[in-house]
Amino acid sequence: MEVSVIGLGRMGSGMASTLLRAGHRVKGYDVSRQAMERLSGSGNFTAASGLADALDADFVILSLPTGKEVREMVSLWGGGSVLVDTTTLGVDEVSRITSSLRNPENYLTCRLERGPKEASEGRLAMFIGGPMSTYERCRPLLDALGEHVYIGSHQQATVMKLVSNMVGTAIVDLLAQVSVVLRRVSIDRETAIRALSMGGADTVQLFRLRWQVSGEYEESFSLSLAQHVIQMALESSRSLGVDKLPIVEMNNLMMKSAILSGVGKKDVSEIAEFYQSVNQ
Repeated sequence: MEVSVIGLGRMGSGMASTLLRAGHRVKGYDVSRQAMERLSGSGNFTAASGLADALDADFVILSLPTGKEVREMVSLWGGGSVLVDTTTLGVDEVSRITSSLRNPENYLTCRLERGPKEASEGRLAMFIGGPMSTYERCRPLLDALGEHVYIGSHQQATVMKLVSNMVGTAIVDLLAQVSVVLRRVSIDRETAIRALSMGGADTVQLFRLRWQVSGEYEESFSLSLAQHVIQMALESSRSLGVDKLPIVEMNNLMMKSAILSGVGKKDVSEIAEFYQSVNQ
């Protein structure tokens, strides 16, 4: 099975590396020649000669910045290969894209959770939308990339991704605020995480509290990208007739304020440094 990955940024290159380890023949394309060169020499990797070549594969994974690039790929796509679109999109964008498909049966929505580290380790979480028959055809590919759950329609899978981001980002924001309190009383961070994990405060985001209490952050999911997705989630919710989400709106406002203060280049959890500064 030949798989093409279009968009070799941190997520796309991570998925490509995982598929190569799983024994798939992988063809890659990116506007950056350096991005393709980084994977050259990795097993069965081939740099695509252009977009037409990249779209000529059994399965084509799209890992692109915005819906604009997805629409460009769809306009060039002949409909024969299966498009697995992992790009983060809003509800309105999904409607525009799916209404223009040459072959709707060969288009699968695959919304990603977790980050570049998990992409390179084959531990992504994926919310799938589109034809069930296409999902079944893609199972070997998806199994290599991580965990996946079939949600339903393209719109439903997209909303599930945005809802997950709304919840996760709000939790990171709350952990950032409590990290200021934990620093003041000098509670050992590992003890704090163990204690919180024993009760109702347990969450998969607790690993970020470790960074927030220490003030040392790893590169994962930038604050500006997180805020962009939450803005998209709010706009998508409004398009569905839901325009009162006060906690999400406040979280969005605080992320904007933190970005203006200059923090968040490495990870969304750096919003803790904004709360540290305003509590001096």
